[in-house]
Amino acid sequence: MEGTRENGFLSQVDEIMKANQARTARVLVTLTASMTIGGFVLMALDDHGPARGAYSLASYLRLDPVEKVTLNSIHTQRTAWDGIEVYYSHTGRGDLNQMLSQGRTGFHFLVCNGRGGEDGQIDFTPSWSGQRYVAALDGAIRICVIADRSTSPATGSQLKRTSALVDSLSRNFNIAPAKVRYPADWQL
Repeated sequence: MEGTRENGFLSQVDEIMKANQARTARVLVTLTASMTIGGFVLMALDDHGPARGAYSLASYLRLDPVEKVTLNSIHTQRTAWDGIEVYYSHTGRGDLNQMLSQGRTGFHFLVCNGRGGEDGQIDFTPSWSGQRYVAALDGAIRICVIADRSTSPATGSQLKRTSALVDSLSRNFNIAPAKVRYPADWQL
């Protein structure tokens, strides 16, 4: 009689465990399906499509490191810089050669947007390599970003690369964060 009770009890436990395994499997399938559907809904609601400047690691790694552009490009004695100014070109496209051929030389660095140079590409000017001041702001390193606020805003790659450039310059030339000026609508 004792063995029969144990066998009956064990069979009940076995049935409960099988029922729990089936329930666990259903819960996991439901969870996976709901996460997948939730992901699709979030992607559908996202308003940052590729047209606003997709940022990918592959394209970022093709570009020269910021330190190579900033420090290795200096051909004379380093100048004492006391500020950084980031501003827009107010153009939708361009590269360094175009800007210089138009007589636009009031900057040390140019950050391209993919319509002229590679998206996020940083070019230095002869003013930088010669460590010369430009424009009315003597002592300020000027960074021109190829962008127009209304028709072609700065891309994600431009924002990231400009931030890395400003960080590198601030660190290497001891420029305080309070001495860095950005356009009013700049996304930090």
